Amino acid sequence: MNFFKGLGTYFDKVQRMRKLAAIISDELLISKEKVELSATICKTDLISEIVGEFPELQGIMGGHLSSAQGFDKEISNAIKEQYMPSGLNSNVSKKPYSITLSLADRVDTLVGFFGINEKPSSSKDPYALRRVALGIVKIIVENKKDVKINDIISYSSNFFLNQNFKFYNEKLPRDISNFLKDRFRYYCKDKNLRHDIIEAATKSLDLNKISTTYEKAKSLNKVINKPIGEDIVSSYKRASNIINSEIKNIDEDLSNSTDSSIFKNDFERALFDKTSQLKQYFAVTTNKQNFDEALVLLAAAKKEVFDFFDNVKVNDDSEIVKKNRLELLSFFCKTFENFINFQLIKDINE
Repeated sequence: MNFFKGLGTYFDKVQRMRKLAAIISDELLISKEKVELSATICKTDLISEIVGEFPELQGIMGGHLSSAQGFDKEISNAIKEQYMPSGLNSNVSKKPYSITLSLADRVDTLVGFFGINEKPSSSKDPYALRRVALGIVKIIVENKKDVKINDIISYSSNFFLNQNFKFYNEKLPRDISNFLKDRFRYYCKDKNLRHDIIEAATKSLDLNKISTTYEKAKSLNKVINKPIGEDIVSSYKRASNIINSEIKNIDEDLSNSTDSSIFKNDFERALFDKTSQLKQYFAVTTNKQNFDEALVLLAAAKKEVFDFFDNVKVNDDSEIVKKNRLELLSFFCKTFENFINFQLIKDINE
């Protein structure tokens, strides 16, 4: 049974899915054996008469058939739920085996069609690849599980080549990356995140951290019009605006190094110490990071920032002191950017 011209049969697709699912299972810490078995039999219901007559029963029928044949419940559920989510407003599965099988199926489809240049155009998407990519984003975000999508895309491409299929798209990784980022942007828009927050999140999006990036954007969106959000943005903008206006007036580029021995007053030291504390916080955080807490800490830096600007002349007569103060402000801004690209966030006065 053919999958698509240039991409082989469903047997070929299942073999690729088995390998992809095994890789994803390592990340989710579930049984590789069960995942591979799920992938092996996940498309068998396509040849049944009932699915031929009622295509909407794909997967659902496979789940019933595998259960009737005595397969493990987790395997049957994975087969049943492999096509979830079916659209923007549909549910995603929360079960690890279902997540794995669904991601493997979608990545294989996306890589295959992009590889043979069957990409959506601005007005046409005959193979529903936008829905496929949106499904990947939804599965990752709504399960709050970052997956190494960049690596999985690379493995998927190799699995096609190992089966002697030829790809014609020389920009495959970049095209898929941009396509997934566009679907991430679309997802965030549907969740009513502010436009500038969406753009900031998408600009700095690492596909291996889709869930983390979304959670950051969502947390910022909650407070952006509150005092906490205003304090964060005004602190960042006050520092970044000075950098942007003064950087052209120094003889050498900033080197991302601040020399605390050059400081002339306590306001410089206070800002440096506060920024160092924030940098340490971001350096030791884990996947369980509380993003609401992180924003509170960023907002708390307002005092040190405003005290600095109220009492320190950045444009000092000494070029060495001036450059060091710009380095300090750059250090501050880059530390804030560990959270999101605040350069794209609008100030309340903009």
